[in-house]
Amino acid sequence: MKKRVLIISDGIPGHVNQSRGIVNLLKKKFEVFKIEIELEPKIRFLRSPINIIARTFCKGMNKYSARIIINLFKEIAVKDCDLIIAAGGNTAPIAAALKHNYNIPSVQLGSPRGSIHSSLFNALITVEKYFNHHTNVVTDITPNLYSPKICLFAAKEKNLSGHLLFLIGGKGIGYSYSESEWESLISNILSINETTGIPISIVTSRRTDPSIEKKLKNKLSEINVGYSAWFHSGDKDFNLEALLGSAKKIFVTEDSAMMISESISSGKPVSTLYPSSINSPTRYRKHIQKYEELKYIIRQSIKSFSAEFTNDAVRRIEMQHNELLKTILLKVNW
Repeated sequence: MKKRVLIISDGIPGHVNQSRGIVNLLKKKFEVFKIEIELEPKIRFLRSPINIIARTFCKGMNKYSARIIINLFKEIAVKDCDLIIAAGGNTAPIAAALKHNYNIPSVQLGSPRGSIHSSLFNALITVEKYFNHHTNVVTDITPNLYSPKICLFAAKEKNLSGHLLFLIGGKGIGYSYSESEWESLISNILSINETTGIPISIVTSRRTDPSIEKKLKNKLSEINVGYSAWFHSGDKDFNLEALLGSAKKIFVTEDSAMMISESISSGKPVSTLYPSSINSPTRYRKHIQKYEELKYIIRQSIKSFSAEFTNDAVRRIEMQHNELLKTILLKVNW
């Protein structure tokens, strides 16, 4: 059976990938025809106030307020759509309004803002409980593009050998890594490579300071880092799922919830690397603490970490994905 799914995007890659992750789950049961549309306000320079107005009209949603929300944005064709999926606070009002006025099932991802209640959707998927309502679906891991099967298949297809994968971010969400901590990271990587003989792969991101990326690239040039992808050097088109699938273990800096959830979803052992300077919001600290309590990650200081191999989480990840799929299908009456 074919299902026509509309993804409403706010243009933020991490949010779009959450929505695509739900599509990947649905593909286990259905043939999915996916359409992606980026949300655009009718008056671009008024984007911020329009987003605030749209959230305000979500309170006590009715056909009139839903129509006002819809008219704030450029037209979104919903004809013949079986499901709307969206992620991020700015997409929530339009997803709720379209559901209300066109009776199309809607799945929203991410923590709510303003007057957004989970009852406005068939399912609001979050990593912590916000509403005492059956539509607020809590999942342990933020949905994303990856699963153990997807990553393993990609690794076999690319014929990649085993390696230790480092996903490197930088400053963000209250995390700040000092120069000495980056130096410690490099020293530890060199030491682990010498001790284990296992190749190292480095993947930097947009949050990685270009000077830090250059330092990593230069100081690790004498060891085998053949699978590495350097963001600021233009290596943006690489197969992350294959790198995840072939990794013996994954190290990820703790400043990115999406990188952490993607690493966990591969089913591989994961260590998060934290700095001495952390001033993250309470909700983020709880997020990381939850992963640690569920034994999806081991937290280690970036100044001193080991390549200790823990049991992978393949079975638990697959079970969690299947349970989330089952819940979504129930909520949208498929």
